[in-house]
Amino acid sequence: MPTVRSILLRLAGVALFLALLIGGVAFLIEVEIADERVSDLAKRESAAFLTDTRAALSAGAANTQLDDLLHRFMSSRDDARTAGRDGRFIVTELYDAGRAKTAEYVAPDAEWAEQRLSANRHGFPPVGDFQYDRFTLDGRIFIQTMEPLVDGDGTLLGYFESVFQLSTERSREILLDTMTVVGVSSLSVLGTALVLLPIFGAFNRGVLRLSRGLLDANIDTLTVLGSAIAKRDSDTNAHNYRVTILAIRLAEAMELEEDAIRRLVKGAFLHDVGKIAIPDRILLKPGKLDADEFSVMKTHVAHGLDIVASSVWLTDAADVVGGHHEKFDGSGYPVGLAGETIPVTARIFAVADVFDALTSRRPYKEPMSFAVAMDILRAGSGGHFDPVVLARFTAIAEGLHARLTALGDDGVETELRGLVGRYFQLA
Repeated sequence: MPTVRSILLRLAGVALFLALLIGGVAFLIEVEIADERVSDLAKRESAAFLTDTRAALSAGAANTQLDDLLHRFMSSRDDARTAGRDGRFIVTELYDAGRAKTAEYVAPDAEWAEQRLSANRHGFPPVGDFQYDRFTLDGRIFIQTMEPLVDGDGTLLGYFESVFQLSTERSREILLDTMTVVGVSSLSVLGTALVLLPIFGAFNRGVLRLSRGLLDANIDTLTVLGSAIAKRDSDTNAHNYRVTILAIRLAEAMELEEDAIRRLVKGAFLHDVGKIAIPDRILLKPGKLDADEFSVMKTHVAHGLDIVASSVWLTDAADVVGGHHEKFDGSGYPVGLAGETIPVTARIFAVADVFDALTSRRPYKEPMSFAVAMDILRAGSGGHFDPVVLARFTAIAEGLHARLTALGDDGVETELRGLVGRYFQLA
């Protein structure tokens, strides 16, 4: 469940994203405005040039004459500072109707640009159209335009191409405007977030309390169901608690992921829940079950699977409920799974369950010693038990058994609550 701090961080992230998005849009708008201004200026320049040179163009003047006319025209426009604070035209070129270059003007300090721009020539637009392109060189913005020169009767006289360099002042202005928009939008979103944060915080705390209550209720359901079958089976809650702790510690030693351990905990609590459906004459029979009775007893696995399948929250207990009587060599039930086809949580639980059954006092038997219990487990390695799982358990079993014995029933319950709380906490 998100905390107030995580909500604030998410809101800050959203604010930053929106600010960058809005800033990007603002930058594009500012550049588009510059494009329009330069495009309009280029159109006015080409119209003015056409007015000044219409006769020469119509008469098919020599290239040297056209080049001279273009230089005089651009020099006069530069002296008059036609472009103003937006920037200036640094290159203009004139083409005839056959698209052959007839004249060229390059500003005195812009020879480098002509060399660089030679690779950026664009096509020739159709009569009545206008074409432009924007690009950046060495951090400076340039706008390249091309417009047909058309006589009053619609005759194509040639093409007027220009390259406009956006001034440092105008570029800085675009950047400043963009940064201002980013800053204002960031502060606006963050300000709104700070205003709404107490509301979100209160709502989040309420949802957190409800979620915690629901999770606690689900965990209580595990405990109650496990206790109910233990009472019916003439067992105690302590067995369920101990075997769950043993299974958790073994899973940790095997470095299982937390999600797998949560599935293991649910399955450990409910591993024998299906025994609710077994008749007392079989479940509570003090002696050995005959073949028919054992067949009935084995159905507790299917009953258990039916029970956990009825709850969405309990369905992931199915691996342990359905697999804790399977054996590594395939001789178990209900399916006869073998090796790693048995879910690892079931293989882990099988070791923990048998160990606790051997070392616990029951109404019909005294507890076995740790050494005898471990000898029995080792005898089942590769048959009943997964050798790898058993080897990991062997490494931790003595200290773990001693601790659980020292804790007693009340201490074991407290220990288990701490472990369950760790693995079933709200995110």
